[in-house]
Amino acid sequence: MYIKTLVLGPVSANCYIICDEKTKVGGVIDPGDFTPALLKAIDESGMKELKYILCTHGHFDHVQGVGRLKEKYPDSEVLIGEKDSGALGDGFLSLASLFGAPFYPCVADKVLKNCDKINIGDIGFEILNAPGHTEGGVMYYSKDQKIIFTGDTIFKGSVGRTDFHGGSMAVLFNTLQKIKKLPEDVVIYSGHGEATTVKHETEYNMYLR
Repeated sequence: MYIKTLVLGPVSANCYIICDEKTKVGGVIDPGDFTPALLKAIDESGMKELKYILCTHGHFDHVQGVGRLKEKYPDSEVLIGEKDSGALGDGFLSLASLFGAPFYPCVADKVLKNCDKINIGDIGFEILNAPGHTEGGVMYYSKDQKIIFTGDTIFKGSVGRTDFHGGSMAVLFNTLQKIKKLPEDVVIYSGHGEATTVKHETEYNMYLR
């Protein structure tokens, strides 16, 4: 699988361009801004079809580019966890109002629930509910590819903050157990910072001990 990381927006959030190199079907995860660099990365990925715009959660620094990307690729589908879907159309829930950030409302084409399955070309992903950082966060896990996109649930050596609306540290600890139970060689692509592995976080991240 092709994976390209971009750092976008005012809070330097990770956006991922992913593509099944066999079928040329792809997706964009957490477009935190809509920029020429994003469009160039999509083009350079080799994808012929942008099937999904995937959101790990509804905070503005991860979804500011969703609506405009959907306008550019109207046949793509916007997916987000059920309990975060309202943030796509609400400046308060997305925290854009709190941070004085521009807001571009849009709507989801489909809301996701735990254990839902999606395919990007021939590559399957399982949806894992990931409340804690937000109430409706989700993670995208591919068992075959040994990768997981976690949003702000976990970072290398740390975890996402829980002091915003819908956040809960107690709930986040429960979500982290899902990550801890994954095979240790699974690569974690998080919402900010560099990639890591389940093994590394289990050994060095105090929140997973």
